Amino acid sequence: MSNRNGITQLNSSHDSTSRVTDHAADAGRVLVWDGWRGMAILLVLCGHFYDIGWVWEDRMGVDIFFVLSGMLMSVILFERRMSLRDFYVRRFSRIYPVFFVCVLMMFAIAFVTSTEFTLWELISSLTFLRTYTPSDPHIWSSGVTVGHLWSLNVEEHAYVFLSVITLCFVSRKFIAVGLLFVAFSLICLSLYRYLQLPPAEFRLYMIRTESAVVFILLSAGYGLLARQYQFSVPPAAPVLSLAVACVCYANEAPAWLLVTVCPVLLAFSVNHLKEMPAFVTAVLSNSVIRHFGLWSYSIYLWQQIFYQYAWALPGKKLTAFLISIAVGVTSYYLLEQPVRRRLNRRFSPDPTYRTGRFK
Repeated sequence: MSNRNGITQLNSSHDSTSRVTDHAADAGRVLVWDGWRGMAILLVLCGHFYDIGWVWEDRMGVDIFFVLSGMLMSVILFERRMSLRDFYVRRFSRIYPVFFVCVLMMFAIAFVTSTEFTLWELISSLTFLRTYTPSDPHIWSSGVTVGHLWSLNVEEHAYVFLSVITLCFVSRKFIAVGLLFVAFSLICLSLYRYLQLPPAEFRLYMIRTESAVVFILLSAGYGLLARQYQFSVPPAAPVLSLAVACVCYANEAPAWLLVTVCPVLLAFSVNHLKEMPAFVTAVLSNSVIRHFGLWSYSIYLWQQIFYQYAWALPGKKLTAFLISIAVGVTSYYLLEQPVRRRLNRRFSPDPTYRTGRFK
């Protein structure tokens, strides 16, 4: 990710159960959520390949991913009460196989092009620690194309934190209040760091988990309360909050807005996504946008390679943009989805949920 300045073997019963589960999941998919992902990945691609110069598009796209992730994780862990075994199997199958292949490819390219790197850089990248170690070169100054992996670090750390909370509390209301308390405490910490650090160092701080995880925690906490108490808002409200958030990503806007106001606005918007006006949900439910949402994870992983090496391709950024989409779509259908389904059917064929209800 650039900075603001550019900076199984299965038995027949398991197989049958899995097909039913996969079909039910597909049938229950909320179309606008895929469209929200599609909007996010298009912002990332725009920021990398067609930077319009006055707004931080790629960071906005990542934060839009974050708030959707927080909302969905709160439903999965705190409302549906998916067992942790099932949760981790499904998170692993969704994220790690294609991530592992992509990271190895990045370091293989670095090796072939004689780009310097250490074994520890590879290990920390594969274990979602690259934002923290090594600090020199930091993740954005490394010659290896790992700059965008900071967002995966944040997501995985958030999954661990949220899953541990399921072992500690039983009340949804208590969990929601706790998540909001932690989120606003981290916002205060980010404000303190903003006042303390030079601008360049603060931009690096903004990609650390203790700063960026606020988007996930706020969305998870607010979503729990909104669904429990059935908050209802005017259709224009989530659209307005999204529009104001977009303005906060303008290059001329102060950076503290991104760690204070934007998490609140985007968390509100995504949790009231289905209440938006019909024309907005129609756009997000459009087949093209939704397919970009389905392909978004694979595209996000692979695009960084072509973004960084666009200079070496005929047609430069246009060619890199088109290849990024083509490779991401191919990765989705030939690697991400087949491996994910195979692992889920082998290790989590029939999702189990904890008994009992939240208060």
